[in-house]
Amino acid sequence: MTLVMLAAAGGHDDLLRVLIRKGAKVNCRQKNGTTALIHAAEKNFLTTVAILLEAGAYVNMQQSSGETALMKVNSVFILTWFNRNTSASLVWSFRLSKVAENTIRDYFEARLVLLEPVFPLACHRLCEGPDFSLDFNYKPPQNMPEGSGILLFIFHANFIGKEVTARLCGPCSVQAVVLNDKFQLPVFLDSHFIYSFSPTAGLNKLFIRLAEAPTAKVKLLIGAYRVKLQ
Repeated sequence: MTLVMLAAAGGHDDLLRVLIRKGAKVNCRQKNGTTALIHAAEKNFLTTVAILLEAGAYVNMQQSSGETALMKVNSVFILTWFNRNTSASLVWSFRLSKVAENTIRDYFEARLVLLEPVFPLACHRLCEGPDFSLDFNYKPPQNMPEGSGILLFIFHANFIGKEVTARLCGPCSVQAVVLNDKFQLPVFLDSHFIYSFSPTAGLNKLFIRLAEAPTAKVKLLIGAYRVKLQ
């Protein structure tokens, strides 16, 4: 464990601030993938989590088990936090989903019906690196709607204050999408925002290769939906 990890795991916020000011790295990983942010999330240290996030800690880094810091937060104390901040938190989550769904409807001019999400909407800051990975479980519906299929959408989004805008056209940072070691194909040859998507029942591993953009401010919203043309 690094000094930053030890400080985060112990909730020693003053020491953590000193280490960060001196240039200590906050995104180092142990052999099992654990980061300082994951340590802080596991221990319920809200202030420590805030300090690490302000210092640029990555929220999507996974342990060897596939868990991220956000998953640790969810499993430990996010329900208590929700009890105090339910409206703001749920409204924000709802707004992101609505932005994604409305962007899809606008793009397809209401010709595409969204039936259900395959996994919760994920967010990746492009400046965090060119690789995004996600493990998710998929349970196919018992009654498959006739003529339906699954599409993966990779929205390029900008967060300006409380406003969120997303697009499925224009410059694109996506280079490749791999699901369970199989390349997925873009729906449109000249656009890499929307991909055909074929998850299997049980655990699935998604990997997205992106362009290098360490100074980019854009964020990616990644979501898969069962859809049907109308």
